Amino acid sequence: MFCVLFIYSLARNLKDTMIVNASGASAACISYLKVYGALPFAMLSVVVFSRMLEKFGSKKSFYFTISFFIFFYCIFGFLLHPLIPKIHASEDWVSNMQETSPKIFYDIWPLIGNWSVSLFYIVSEIWGGLVINSLFWQFANQITKKEEVKRFYSLFSCIGDVALIFSGFFTKLSIQFESFKVKIQMLGILVVGILLMYLYYYIHKKVLTDSKFYTPIEKPSITSKKKPKSFLKSFACIFKSKYLLLTSVLVIAYGVAINIFEVTWKEQGKLFYGSESKFNDMMANVSIATGILTIFITLVGGNILRKCKWRTAALVTPFSIFILGSVFFLLIIFENYNGINAKIFIFNVLELIVWIGLFQDAVSKSIKYSLFDSTKQMIYIPLNEELKTTGQMAIEVVIGRFGKSLGSIIIIMLRGVFGTTVPLRGMVNVLFPTLLVITGVWVFSVIKLSKKYENLKNKIKNKSKQVA
Repeated sequence: MFCVLFIYSLARNLKDTMIVNASGASAACISYLKVYGALPFAMLSVVVFSRMLEKFGSKKSFYFTISFFIFFYCIFGFLLHPLIPKIHASEDWVSNMQETSPKIFYDIWPLIGNWSVSLFYIVSEIWGGLVINSLFWQFANQITKKEEVKRFYSLFSCIGDVALIFSGFFTKLSIQFESFKVKIQMLGILVVGILLMYLYYYIHKKVLTDSKFYTPIEKPSITSKKKPKSFLKSFACIFKSKYLLLTSVLVIAYGVAINIFEVTWKEQGKLFYGSESKFNDMMANVSIATGILTIFITLVGGNILRKCKWRTAALVTPFSIFILGSVFFLLIIFENYNGINAKIFIFNVLELIVWIGLFQDAVSKSIKYSLFDSTKQMIYIPLNEELKTTGQMAIEVVIGRFGKSLGSIIIIMLRGVFGTTVPLRGMVNVLFPTLLVITGVWVFSVIKLSKKYENLKNKIKNKSKQVA
């Protein structure tokens, strides 16, 4: 968990920094990249990974997948990034294409002109969906007993939070060496990636083969050679199950809400800081704050998971996004009416928006890692092995990506209505109500799903008593 989230956090901070500050680009370009780049590649990654599972099994597929990512990051850091001035289009070319082509392509030309950075962004997005949500959590679900879930899932999150803090400070350290910061960060990914594969090997070789830690009855779930269903069948099972469909709504709602907020906040961050290094430092601060806050929230969240119903724990995330998101967007509305140089008491309104946004982003991610992810993984546990594997992969990789893409589609549509020259803060009168509607649907779905979850758990308990 530490290794997976360290790499994810390091790559996420860098990908956002490079895209937002690329020649001719703006924060709105992220939305186009999520829809036209990350979404189709995420779907392709599921198809490829499913075929790998069928042909090579889970262990070899894990090594192949991690090796691919590490290889790409090394190629980017040590070969492509140093050649960016030569292999990327000039700023004049991007500007000329934006002026002469149809406005619908306005935000796409910077992505084409800065193609290696766009590719880095897409690959890093896939890491989050495929490695964290699918590879790690499927493995965790397989080796964790049902009675151990509430005890250890919050601990997994806590360990991951330490990784966020480390990655934030590692990013800050690399920024001190301006000319080599990308190489240093990619070197960090290489070292931690190798450690990740070694730990996975060690667990299978030394831990799961030791009867003191894992009994023979439990081993078949790890070594099972049953072939998984094809991707299309995996995806179709979502629509056949209201249980999985409601779970998908939760994942989509989070993706839409956080995407609408983050893209708007990053635009404000670029406007306030004005340089790539300072923006990267801001993203590092988010990682550090997220890690620290999540450790604290995990301690509280662990008690919520143990003492409260699933519904109570699952409702924390949408309510927190609703409250903090409302404060953030209301401040932007104030900025629109009074100007970016306006002040609230002694605080510059733009600086206040950036720091409130940073806090909102850190809190939202903290609650996601400590409560949203844990409650979401608990949803899969009562399911049979078939739905647990195929449904989880489809939801985590494709549905999760679709949620983020849907938020991006909303922004793209607004860019078409308001015009490409209008910044996102000029669309806040639409973005804010959209956030409120999404969180409302989210809360309704949690309430509906909690009833099904409790009923399913009770059925399993009753069957166990009958067998006993």
